[in-house]
Amino acid sequence: MKKYITSFLFVLLFVIGGRGQDIHFSQITESPMHINPANTGLFDGLFRATMNYRSQWASMGKPYTTAAAAFDMPLMYAKNRAYMGIGAYVYRDQAGDSQFGTFQGLLSVSGIVPLANHNKLAVGIQGGFSQRSATVTGLQWENQYVNGAYDPSAAANEGSLITSFPYVDLSAGLAYHYSSSSGSIVGKNVNQFCFGGSVFHLNKPKEKFHQGGEIRTEMRFVLHGNGRYDLPGSKWSLRPSAYFMKQGNATEILFGTMMRYRIKSGTKVTNFFSESGIGLGVHYRLKDAIIPQLYYDLGDLFIGISYDVNISEYTAASKYQGGFEITLRYANLNG
Repeated sequence: MKKYITSFLFVLLFVIGGRGQDIHFSQITESPMHINPANTGLFDGLFRATMNYRSQWASMGKPYTTAAAAFDMPLMYAKNRAYMGIGAYVYRDQAGDSQFGTFQGLLSVSGIVPLANHNKLAVGIQGGFSQRSATVTGLQWENQYVNGAYDPSAAANEGSLITSFPYVDLSAGLAYHYSSSSGSIVGKNVNQFCFGGSVFHLNKPKEKFHQGGEIRTEMRFVLHGNGRYDLPGSKWSLRPSAYFMKQGNATEILFGTMMRYRIKSGTKVTNFFSESGIGLGVHYRLKDAIIPQLYYDLGDLFIGISYDVNISEYTAASKYQGGFEITLRYANLNG
């Protein structure tokens, strides 16, 4: 019975509370358009294709799963002139016994302006189609418990629920990017950092979970930054990253760093470099999780794995189990 009461409370949270928070990924540098539309095409290279998968809270019953795919590229690139970035981003999120889910298909466009040597400023917008959905068949409701016992023949009295509805979503952001390198082509040292801010759900789309009532999606505000510093005369580099997100009453802060060892330096082919390396590090989500991360960078192909070790007040239920996450990226990048 405890299981069913817990399931009911989760459904109640989504249906009545309704203002569910957006998805998140722990490998924040590997979901750039989810963090900021201005990141679209904001890299040195020809294209970037990424897939993310996350599964969390398996210890509490059915896991919450999130899968995303993205593609972006610079368009009409010019070294000393303004150019554009274009991209597409889709994700599917599904949670709990009700399979409460969100699907989004979004297009992003950015304008990227070189400010001076090594500096760029980008402005991006993002918009597209979204769908909320849930499956209520098979759920057990409070009205179906009679004298403490579940009666499947009892009416649930939940006929006014709306289990699927679409809406349009709009977002925008601003980002600054700096990158410089020194040394020879083989064994170059790179200094790089990027920071920015974005606002998601600018139009505060309507969400209607039951007849006679609707709510507005809260805007999500994001501040983010990441960098790369190659230690001179060494094959090691530091890759710090952090972000702050706020949506309604919910706030999320994540920060940490990776240490990367360069296995193989790049070689120059049509002005592009491709180097391989392995990275190990840890991030911390404030009051929630410690997140060790490992990645293997083969040049064009990147594989990243992380795990959230839950340390919040929910450890009695989670048993310190948080979320497993994997990222695959295929790209033609410079550096």
